[in-house]
Amino acid sequence: MAKKAVSLEGLLDTTVKPTETGIPQRGAEEAPTSSKPIKRKGEKRLTLALDGATYRRLRLHAVEVDQTHQNILERALVEYLNGVKA
Repeated sequence: MAKKAVSLEGLLDTTVKPTETGIPQRGAEEAPTSSKPIKRKGEKRLTLALDGATYRRLRLHAVEVDQTHQNILERALVEYLNGVKA
């Protein structure tokens, strides 16, 4: 036996303005803009898997020198590739 459809009509009164509570409602503010970095021309992306100890060393070093993981790894890779003349 099929269930009878439930009507929600009349549950919301759209003729009056909502009560101002002083509490901001979700969606009332503009959504924050994405903090994603802007993609550089010709940029390609890859995923790198590191063991836990190496990742921890990278994180600690990044804090000490106030640089991003991206900056440290990109510089190290360029130096390596220059060294092997690739």
